[in-house]
Amino acid sequence: MAAKTASLWDRFAAADPGLLRLTAGLRAVVGLTLTLAALTVGDQSSVVLLAGGFTAVVTSLASSDLHRRNQFLTLLAGAPVTLATLTAGGLLAPFPLASHLAFLLLIFAAVYARRFGRRGQDLGIFAFMAYFLSQVAGIQPHQLPQLTGALAIAFAAAAVTRCCLVPTTSYASLKRLKAAFNRRLRDAQQATSGLLADDGGGVRRLERRLDRLHTSALLLQEFLYEAPAGLLRDATAELERTARADAAAQRLGVLAIRASKDSTAPSANTLRDAETVDLTDRTRCDRVALRLGGAQSSGSWRHTTRQALQVTVAAALAVLGGHLVSPHLWYWAVATAWVVFIKAEHTGDILLQSGRRLIGTVAGVPFGYGLAVLAAGHTPVALAFLLACIFGMFYTPSGNYWAVTFFITGSLSMVLALLHTLSPELLALRIQETALGAGCGILAAALVVPTRVHAVAEMRLTELLVILDHLAHCAPKAGAPKPAPDAPDLDQALSLRQLEAAGQRAGVTGFRSAQAGRGRLSEE
Repeated sequence: MAAKTASLWDRFAAADPGLLRLTAGLRAVVGLTLTLAALTVGDQSSVVLLAGGFTAVVTSLASSDLHRRNQFLTLLAGAPVTLATLTAGGLLAPFPLASHLAFLLLIFAAVYARRFGRRGQDLGIFAFMAYFLSQVAGIQPHQLPQLTGALAIAFAAAAVTRCCLVPTTSYASLKRLKAAFNRRLRDAQQATSGLLADDGGGVRRLERRLDRLHTSALLLQEFLYEAPAGLLRDATAELERTARADAAAQRLGVLAIRASKDSTAPSANTLRDAETVDLTDRTRCDRVALRLGGAQSSGSWRHTTRQALQVTVAAALAVLGGHLVSPHLWYWAVATAWVVFIKAEHTGDILLQSGRRLIGTVAGVPFGYGLAVLAAGHTPVALAFLLACIFGMFYTPSGNYWAVTFFITGSLSMVLALLHTLSPELLALRIQETALGAGCGILAAALVVPTRVHAVAEMRLTELLVILDHLAHCAPKAGAPKPAPDAPDLDQALSLRQLEAAGQRAGVTGFRSAQAGRGRLSEE
């Protein structure tokens, strides 16, 4: 029984590398619970409860760094940014035109701040969400003193949650990430062996395990790239080991798939010999200095400047269109126009993000309304459903963006139910505003300093071919030792190239769900 429980836990941990999503979900739920409990004891108004709870969730959303020390630094910087932005929104509330113009300037600055890396993006999220909150809650200047206390409680709850209630360290996260990677590596090796033994069966199973292995490898590499000094004696060696193991498993998996379909492909014994050579050889060739940059296909425009202009124009269109659809709930369209540009490089990305956002919203509306009906008149049940939706929002893999939006819509429905303002007409209006915001985002991406899908794809392909050319020149001669490939650079270039290929398919076929293939050169 103990062995079975341990095996189940191993598989659960492997499904969530480093338990990062579980940790994020628990922190969001615990931080929100602490904040609402503290504000309820103080007998605060519904507006104060909404502001405190919303800010508690945003602290988990915007503190995206993988290391605890950097998370606390982001929280420290985010608190004054949130307070200043919320104050500006409250003071400008009596002047609608000035408020809208300030919102657009803030959106430009928040997107432009992404050029300063992860913390710049996180602080931009804090700023946007705080101003968005001022519009949602209809905050007035006389409410600002009470709201300042609510913000302080929310940030304090976030700090206590990270430090005491759901603590983690960089070393513990690294240990879990390595364990998850090793588990997925064993799963991939077992699937490879099983495919050969079954004489052609289980190809899809092997492909899924190779995809999961590569996802885990990329997450571990990202963690190591941002690791604080002193965490590892030799982070470069660990990066190399991870990349080599992933590349070897991917290559052997491809050979196994070919062997199962083609009798002229390498035999099982040949594959095992190749695996032994690849995993034991440690000879290295000279590394080529490559830096994979962002898309620069719009002339001399910097990526962040171009996107800041695009998002600002999309938001301006969303403000105008949102007022036509609903003078009081126009901000939902602006939120969608903002969100669809996050982690997007070109029009194909915007198209995908917009489609997934709309699908998640449409699916989430009946879900959220059904939960509200079940919890009607029972505040504890409604709160439990709200916390469950918040947890689902953070625990769902970010690649399943429609599912994340699904839980966001469910959370919104429960908030409206708790405020006694939920109605089918209001949820239908949310769908309309979401569609409007998505359309504004697509229009701005296509017309304002556009970055075409094919231009970015060609740039990524060029980067990949440069690395492959380097590897070809490092290829061993007959009888010479086999050099270690520059696997991390190749890994990153191949992943970026395949993501752009997904964007190309989206640009041609509309809102098709694109699953980027991971790490298999034969498929590229």
